Amino acid sequence: MYTSVGFVPCNGQHISYQHSNGYRVITTEYRENNITNKRMERKDLTLSFHNLIKRDEQLYGYTSYTNYGMDTPTPAPSASGDCLAGFGFPTMDSLSPVLDSDFDESLAVPESLSIIEGDKVDNKEENGVSAPRQTTVPFKNIHTPPVKFNSVHRKVFIPGVEIKVRFVENERSVTTHLLNPNLYTIYLQHGEFNWTIKKRYKHILYLHQQLTLYRTSLDIPFPTKTHKTRRASFKNTVDTEEKAERVAMQAVPRSNSRRAVRPRKRKGALPRFPKKPEVMVTYEGIQLRMKQLEEYLYNLLNISIYRNHHETVKFLEVSNLSFISDLGGKGKEGMILKRTGSTQPGQAGCNCFGLLGNMVCVRCNYFCTGLLCAKWQERWFFVKDTFFGYIRPRDGVVKAVMLFDQMFEVSSGMYSTGMNHGLQILNQSRQMVIKCWTKRKSKEWMQHLKTVANQTARDFTYPNLHHSFAPPRAATPVGTLVDGSAYLSAVADAMELAKEEIFIADWWLSPEIYLKRPALNGSYWRLDTLLKRKAAQGVKIFIMLYKEVEMALGINSFYSKSKLASEYIKVFRHPDHAKAGVLFWAHHEKIVCVDQTVAFVGGIDLCYGRWDDYKHRLIDLGNEVQPKSLLRMKKQTSSSPGGGPYLPYTNGLEAALELARSSKDLVISLNDATLKEEDEQTEKENNNEVKPEPSTTENPDNLPVLEPGDQLLIRSANAQIDPTKRESALDTPEVQRRNVLDKITDRGKNIISILYPPYEEERNEQKFDDSERKKAEKYALSTDQILLTDALGIKPVEVNSRHVSQPTPLAQVVEGRVITDQTKEELEHKEGNSKLWIGKDYTNFIVKDFNNLDLPFVDLVDRNTTPRMPWHDVGVVLQGAAARDVARHFIQRWNAIKLEKARQNPNYPYLLPKAYSDIKPLQDLDKVLEVDINTVSCQVLRSLSSWSGGFLDPDTVEQSIHEAYADTITRAQHYVYIENQFFITQSRSSQAVRNQIGEALYNRIMRAFRAKETFRVFVVMPLLPGFEGEVGAPSGTSLHAVTHWNYQSICRSREAIITRLYESGVPDPFEYITFHGLRTHSVLGGEPVTELVYVHSKLLIADDKTIICGSANINDRSMIGKRDSEIAVLLQDEQFIDGTMNGEAYPCGKVAGALRKRLFREHLGLMGEDLDKLGISLDDPSCHEFYRNYWKAISKRNTDMYEDVFHTIPTDAVHTFAELKKYQEENECLWNKDPALANRKIDLIQGYLVDMPLEFLCNETLTPRNTSMEGMLPTALWT
Repeated sequence: MYTSVGFVPCNGQHISYQHSNGYRVITTEYRENNITNKRMERKDLTLSFHNLIKRDEQLYGYTSYTNYGMDTPTPAPSASGDCLAGFGFPTMDSLSPVLDSDFDESLAVPESLSIIEGDKVDNKEENGVSAPRQTTVPFKNIHTPPVKFNSVHRKVFIPGVEIKVRFVENERSVTTHLLNPNLYTIYLQHGEFNWTIKKRYKHILYLHQQLTLYRTSLDIPFPTKTHKTRRASFKNTVDTEEKAERVAMQAVPRSNSRRAVRPRKRKGALPRFPKKPEVMVTYEGIQLRMKQLEEYLYNLLNISIYRNHHETVKFLEVSNLSFISDLGGKGKEGMILKRTGSTQPGQAGCNCFGLLGNMVCVRCNYFCTGLLCAKWQERWFFVKDTFFGYIRPRDGVVKAVMLFDQMFEVSSGMYSTGMNHGLQILNQSRQMVIKCWTKRKSKEWMQHLKTVANQTARDFTYPNLHHSFAPPRAATPVGTLVDGSAYLSAVADAMELAKEEIFIADWWLSPEIYLKRPALNGSYWRLDTLLKRKAAQGVKIFIMLYKEVEMALGINSFYSKSKLASEYIKVFRHPDHAKAGVLFWAHHEKIVCVDQTVAFVGGIDLCYGRWDDYKHRLIDLGNEVQPKSLLRMKKQTSSSPGGGPYLPYTNGLEAALELARSSKDLVISLNDATLKEEDEQTEKENNNEVKPEPSTTENPDNLPVLEPGDQLLIRSANAQIDPTKRESALDTPEVQRRNVLDKITDRGKNIISILYPPYEEERNEQKFDDSERKKAEKYALSTDQILLTDALGIKPVEVNSRHVSQPTPLAQVVEGRVITDQTKEELEHKEGNSKLWIGKDYTNFIVKDFNNLDLPFVDLVDRNTTPRMPWHDVGVVLQGAAARDVARHFIQRWNAIKLEKARQNPNYPYLLPKAYSDIKPLQDLDKVLEVDINTVSCQVLRSLSSWSGGFLDPDTVEQSIHEAYADTITRAQHYVYIENQFFITQSRSSQAVRNQIGEALYNRIMRAFRAKETFRVFVVMPLLPGFEGEVGAPSGTSLHAVTHWNYQSICRSREAIITRLYESGVPDPFEYITFHGLRTHSVLGGEPVTELVYVHSKLLIADDKTIICGSANINDRSMIGKRDSEIAVLLQDEQFIDGTMNGEAYPCGKVAGALRKRLFREHLGLMGEDLDKLGISLDDPSCHEFYRNYWKAISKRNTDMYEDVFHTIPTDAVHTFAELKKYQEENECLWNKDPALANRKIDLIQGYLVDMPLEFLCNETLTPRNTSMEGMLPTALWT
């Protein structure tokens, strides 16, 4: 051990170091402040302690040898003359000499690869600020093409950042390792990453031998193309990396005292490998050996051609995933042997038809399955903060990613693996058997895996609240988004900020939907355009879609995939129904996640029909003038899906006469460019015969024929045809077709044939032939043309390109038209000028379900006779750790599908979850997304099982959404507000319905009743299920089935909540619970129309403190976990304002309270109203004043007005199908009898809230007949 180290000037040129066991002498010569080594004949050290001290000062800022048992060097003068005299040290002859021959210096850089010194690199930007120094590998690098491990092009390290090396510990065992008794612990630091490795001398010797062989090969100009390429490549590598290092050094500011980083190494500091065998190193010489090896490795790792060699990379236990800070710390890595097929049970070796598992001993079993029949392959195993996996060295492809979860387990030993050096690793989705070369390595891996599971991954390996896969996350920034307008706009803004990845999971995705409306920027904010734009910027996009049963659903996920899939956009459809044995269940999540930092969840798919705002418009004709004086057409709504014309005349002839009399107001909508301005006809009435202008009717047979589905456009008498608006907006975009009325003759039957077109069902069953389809696609114009054609009569200009990808600041040229800032402002504020729902986005799916989705811009229904069905929904945006949890769920599902469907397809990679240690939130998220952001406690919940999540055990199920619903209801103190698409739950144990939400509601109400407390439950749901069909008709079988189960849960069975409350002695259950729907009205074709607002939210709010929002419906499909896959979030307010509850002061959550008030404003028609002036308060939802006199009173009044004016269904006035038919045939609605009174009653309607009619069809059996197709399906399909 070194006890003192002294500085002895010998003629001003020598330095001597004193040692307790002897001494060593090093001679130095000072020349121009540079230290140059001079060799002596007798030199016992390979290291100059002077240089060692200087190096440590520069690397670590201080000189300390504490780890090596050494004291800090202290200068001490010596006598002049002989440096060694008078100290009592042993003579030179008594020292064991350490000669130059004891070191291998063969790793000098070959002369053939001389480093080209370039000019000094100026690393300053234009503003004079130094560029930031790179301290980590970008996360995007995980998506670069993989490189095989022994490739010269493999990049692992951070450019320009050195690797620091220190030997910190030694374990000596001369009994078990005679030749290499010392096990060294080496501490390494590279940028912000540090890690330790354990190596013996033989490992370092092997590395040295491989590098020596490699260096020698570079001196031999083999006449092979590969070798020439390798030599040239290394010349470029050396040159490039030396320049990068100079840039990195200059980027670091200097301190006043010393440089912050190590200066450029002098040319003479080359790796010198100590050749003395370990067995000859005495115990006293271990510290010296550690310093020798440390200096060797340090010098070696700062020569780029050696540092990047694959053997060096393997020795350092690093890979391309090591230095990506977004993946967490460096972790542990290394080469192992993996048994093939071990990732899936039953695929590893043979089992002799089960005989080995039952009739032989464990050792014989593993001898057969593990040695004889199994195959072992080398894999690079890595462990990160929250996951682990392995890479195939031959091509660098990540072949497995396993997440730490609550079923994680690692075991070793003969019983688990059949090997002394083996490990079995298990999680929910995969199992893996690996083998190490030594028992020490096996123990190291096992210990490290357990350490990570108990530390950085403990959030996922320990049980969490509600048995969720993720824990509650405090201080999570969250914003709520009501209706599709706000949600889709925020999604678009977040996607625009994406730098690395975009994750999308949807039940249905429509590539052509517009995320921001009106689409004043053309297709800039169209989903497919946005995704392709981000893909062109290098953002990787991963999409998971539900693969539907085509016979049952028309969402055409194949079209969506074919429209989007590309090199940077990867799309999975799942499940494969026959292979997976999954026919009835669906992936129902709605997820958008950007850079694993911002996530959106809720009930809104990125598809047709979802965009809406609080106005819930029924009509969208753009600048088209509605028909006014033509015979009235019966409107197609959910109350009357059949539609068709109805005439207040005795026969068709009178109708024809009426049409002829009003024909002066008839205009046929044309798309042909041949239409001229003077085509405005002057029809004349002569003996009930309409004679068109001769120039257009000289040969009537040449006129285009009105095809089924073509529409008539009626204008007022004073309206003039604008020549710039010749293109009709009836279909969006317009499809070129024949749209001129056939010969109008005196025969009434011809007129009647026009007035009675085929029903929508028949019309849409007519198939396009190939020529018509191609023509339709050719003329399927983009929305920017439609909007600008329809808006303000903008004059066309000559442009060369059809589209402008991005708007210019002053003027935008779109589809041959100019739109200025002033025009844009007018468009934004002028109601009805531009269509908001383009093509199939204008929908009423009870009237007509989707079809022909490959023609996205062709209307699905007639806008002149069918109002759209408004859509009400809610979503949330998350940031931080909760967003990482959403991304983790997506990654788990993606990797499971990858393993199942694309295991050998390198184009569909495994995804890697980011770490939780250093999350960098987006700045000003509220301003970017235009949403109020507040912090809450957030827990991600889900419904997941074996088929949907890839679990190994078919009995593994997560139903944390269900548990959170039941727990929140049980803990509620004042009220529970529910918006949901279904209400299928029963309050007693039932074989048909298993979820316990109804039971929780019943128990909570009974507790309030017994305690005489005020407690309210608000339930808002659709008035009718969203299935195509007509109530009371054969087409409405599915609609009837869902209606049956909703009513069974509410009031029509012994298990129904209302029934049980009555049975339990509650005199008026509706004092505690009330059921509502939403409805709105408008004017179409000159007469009022009404349609239900489809409630698609999956929302629960309790006590203005708690929110559950996601994709899960209240039914067994969503709740029990084994059926549909779902995701939701549980939000608990952390910030409060003063509020009131049941007349008493109460802390109101800033998020939950604000969302509840926002929804109440919308439903009660108070958006934009000053509540103080109206004398209305929404602060206290549970008090009698609000509940009875406002909420229930407005709902009842609105219900009565709608039934009086429109004869709407569902209604309590109809109990049987016969009564329904009579009710619909009667023409006794108030609008037909007294339009003025009807208008006055319509004016009394406030908001959208109406009562849910609980007596509708109460005397009918709504379950499907056993002989029908629906009746043969299992009941679980509907519940």
